[in-house]
Amino acid sequence: MDYFIVFSGLGWLTGVSQLLLMPFIVASLRMPRVLATVNYFTFHAELLPHTEQVVFHKADLYGGVRRIIVDIKNLEKIDADIVPSKLLWGVNMFDS
Repeated sequence: MDYFIVFSGLGWLTGVSQLLLMPFIVASLRMPRVLATVNYFTFHAELLPHTEQVVFHKADLYGGVRRIIVDIKNLEKIDADIVPSKLLWGVNMFDS
């Protein structure tokens, strides 16, 4: 979907087809939610007991995977109310 936004926008700007404007706009409307998910959602966490660290795996734009390594002593619980983007919770895949 990330590539679709780029290529439909470029196709419209370069004049390949004027009909690419509507798919570009519709696909761009979901970008705020995608950016919130990229910044705050972890799809896998891996404990490394021998180094006392946790590796957080996050999905990045264009299909990339970011790995963030954090020491266990630096972890803290964060409530959902503290996350600045409320768009992340608009998807019905999380428990209340």
